[in-house]
Amino acid sequence: MRILIIGPFPNPITGVSLANKVLYDGLTKHGFIIKKIDTEFNSNINSKHGSFKLNKVYIFKSYFQAYKVISSNLVYITIGQSFFGVLKYLPFLIISKVFKKKTIVHLHGGHLYNEYYLLSRIKKIIFRKTIGMFDFGIVLSESLKINLEKFLKPQNVFCLNNFYLDELKTNFETIRSKDFSKIKMVFLSNLIKEKGINNLLEAKKKLKQKGIHFNLKVAGSVISTNNLNEYFKFDNEISYLGNVTGKRKYELLLWSNIFCLPTYYNMEGQPISIIEAMATGNMILSTKHAGIIDICSEKNALFCQKNDIDDLVEKIEFVYYNSKLIQDISYENYKYASEKFTEKSFIDNAIKIFQKCMN
Repeated sequence: MRILIIGPFPNPITGVSLANKVLYDGLTKHGFIIKKIDTEFNSNINSKHGSFKLNKVYIFKSYFQAYKVISSNLVYITIGQSFFGVLKYLPFLIISKVFKKKTIVHLHGGHLYNEYYLLSRIKKIIFRKTIGMFDFGIVLSESLKINLEKFLKPQNVFCLNNFYLDELKTNFETIRSKDFSKIKMVFLSNLIKEKGINNLLEAKKKLKQKGIHFNLKVAGSVISTNNLNEYFKFDNEISYLGNVTGKRKYELLLWSNIFCLPTYYNMEGQPISIIEAMATGNMILSTKHAGIIDICSEKNALFCQKNDIDDLVEKIEFVYYNSKLIQDISYENYKYASEKFTEKSFIDNAIKIFQKCMN
């Protein structure tokens, strides 16, 4: 099978670019003939989506590689969720159709359905026709299928869970040796306001005023439109670590026992960071948002209300006085992630989907 992967690759590192890299490497190791077209030309993370900016003109550079479609059996594309994020892949789709290639769209988010209804009538038609050109679709979990079933036959839409990197693998003895006597919290994501970082830092301030102290380590890309320096500067219990990868990420997630992502980000899908945190023995504190509800429940996570600082304060205060709960859930999360969300599972399940699509 000759597969062409079209979409963003690192850098920058995002859930989509990382997944594309892991898929590319994994399929290559399995003996597939893999080619790629990298459509990422912006090295900066931005919380705004959908508007046409000058740097997006660079997408046209990738069109010069469209000849790779011709020698492929299967064209796999990870689209965005804005009008432009979908439309920019149309040239690849047209060429795929001309040369009668099977096509798969992989959606790493839960906003596409809503985006469609926000568009003008003409844009709706273009949007629907473009996505409708794909033969098959992949979403991250069951609750996200609605995003593609509007445009494709339901039987042609598959689920493929996210994963944690092999470099984060550990053993149960290591998890048991973690310190659960006090809250050691981590936030690991791009520092977009809608990811909940501002709410978490405000909640931390309120809890400190109530005499509740804990260490919080924050890692991720700084966003120019969201200046958090004042928080980092005046609370010595908060550490900002910048971007962390590899051994530094592993050590960070082994240090922590609560992973907090109070997200209400409209482009959210199924955050890889949550899976990474579970695999390294962390309790999850998040929201019932997008695909998170398909990998987290009351059995392995604590949920706070979206964009509600006071509720987040209440939830953190609860676990502050219930450290045994943190330990029990952390153990269960390690076992759960180790069984379901490995790189191997991700690659094996992707191959099964590709084989179905080619039959």
